[in-house]
Amino acid sequence: MGAFTSEEFEQCFKDFYQPLCLFALRYTDQVDDAEDVVQQTFADIWDKRTTIGQINNLKAYLYRSVRNRSLSLSVKQQDHQIIDTLPDVEDTSLDEQIHCAERDARLWNEIDRLPPERKKIFLLSKRDGLKYKEIAEELNISVKTVENQIGKALKSLKETAIRIYTFFFG
Repeated sequence: MGAFTSEEFEQCFKDFYQPLCLFALRYTDQVDDAEDVVQQTFADIWDKRTTIGQINNLKAYLYRSVRNRSLSLSVKQQDHQIIDTLPDVEDTSLDEQIHCAERDARLWNEIDRLPPERKKIFLLSKRDGLKYKEIAEELNISVKTVENQIGKALKSLKETAIRIYTFFFG
């Protein structure tokens, strides 16, 4: 990598920020902590951009840095507890964890692309765990409308999931 321009850095940030946050979340269990870890990782890289030397694989470097910083944060938050009490992380390789974070980021991008009302209904159901009747009452719409919107969202996301699966395992 070596020295790079602010435009290159900005593109790198856009490409990796969301997947890295999802990756860090596997270690930190807190969205704010995950975002702080990723932001600090990018800040460190920017600060060292002229002295960091040659990085052969920027993606691997970023994920390893985020992982190490996340684990350090977890240890600090444990106060004086034994390191064995670190949060459980799936027994998967770093590559598998990276693929999962990237897959999750793509899925969230697709959720963000849903029409606003469909997205709202979908998130109330799947993220917040509301029943269709509760959603209908909260949004002052019929249960049938909720069912239709969830069905359309799932169809759209299923097509995306198939594309993501094909991309990774094709």
